[in-house]
Amino acid sequence: MTSQKNPLVSIIIPAYNIAPYISECIESIQCQTYRKIEIIVVDDGSADETGEVCERLAVKDERIQVFHQENAGVVSARRRGIEAARGMYLSFVDGDDWIEPDMIENMVKEIGKADLISTGVWREAGPEKWVKDYDSFPEGLYAGETELAEILKTMIYDWNSEQLQKLTPWSVNKLFLRELAENIYNQINPKLTFAEDTVFVYKYFLRCRSVRFSQKCFYHYRYRKESAVHRTDKYRLMNINHIYLSLEEDFKNHKLKDCLFLQLQRWIMHMTCRAVNEFMGFESQVYIQEYILDISDLKGKKIVLYGAGTAGKNAYRQLKKFGQTIVMWADKNYLLFQSDGMPVVSPDEILSQEYDVVLIAVADGELAEKIKKELLEKGIKEEQILWKEPRGFF
Repeated sequence: MTSQKNPLVSIIIPAYNIAPYISECIESIQCQTYRKIEIIVVDDGSADETGEVCERLAVKDERIQVFHQENAGVVSARRRGIEAARGMYLSFVDGDDWIEPDMIENMVKEIGKADLISTGVWREAGPEKWVKDYDSFPEGLYAGETELAEILKTMIYDWNSEQLQKLTPWSVNKLFLRELAENIYNQINPKLTFAEDTVFVYKYFLRCRSVRFSQKCFYHYRYRKESAVHRTDKYRLMNINHIYLSLEEDFKNHKLKDCLFLQLQRWIMHMTCRAVNEFMGFESQVYIQEYILDISDLKGKKIVLYGAGTAGKNAYRQLKKFGQTIVMWADKNYLLFQSDGMPVVSPDEILSQEYDVVLIAVADGELAEKIKKELLEKGIKEEQILWKEPRGFF
């Protein structure tokens, strides 16, 4: 493609019942240092004041267009926004999130002649806790069939490291070519209510001739327990099947079909197991164990379990099942877990407990070392701190 000087960027915001957040979102876009933008808000049948807030902001800024439609889902809302877009590039922002003032300027500057740029995300992992997420590929430009093939071979699943989704699966941290994006988005199943942006990103990436990766983080992803991503979804397994069928043909028709299709199946299996464990509302008796720990040397010991993420939940169930004594379950994000009804408390309470061992229940070795250092600083003896790398089942 031929780059243009100061091209128009269309920023699309699907919005549904997010009146408390939408002003902050739109205002963060209005404040962009890159001025040649249009802001397209699609109110997807909100029952609260979301639409009215957007209209008030649009009156004061001619760059804002607001469209209203009956509730039809995020795919329909984004498609409506794409149809109205006039820019050379497309960017997506969810209406309950916000972006740094220089996000668009940086992406336009760095994309050059590439078909896509993918940047990092600040993700809210708990109260007052933000973590960086970005693509697991070195920064830089990847152009041509050979270089892109190296990305595609581990894009969804790396069999050597067992890492899922090395390419960040979100549309909100990327800049797309509008014409290519519009063609692809018309292929997305409007019934998808989960991972629809991942389907779009994968379809788009398969058609790229060059991409650029940047680890700079501009996008702030807000954690909302009531959002579609986190709430109970009894149709999740049906949605996963829609995802598989949406991507099956694209992957089977690609030159790297054997590699890509196997990755797709691995990801689908992972999502299916997680759906049963976390989203379908199933009873805990049918929980599918994701990790297993060697607990042979913990018999009869009083255990403080540190970590309430996926590995921590698995360790808790395993220890309980085999009658081990858990005197306390701790995590820095204990307030978040308590809101889900989990018996998790602050790590500051460890010193008030009588215990034999503090078992760090996380899958990442680097994170385990960081936690160990923090525990040592609290005065916990090194010989009482234990981390065992859990073995993943899926």
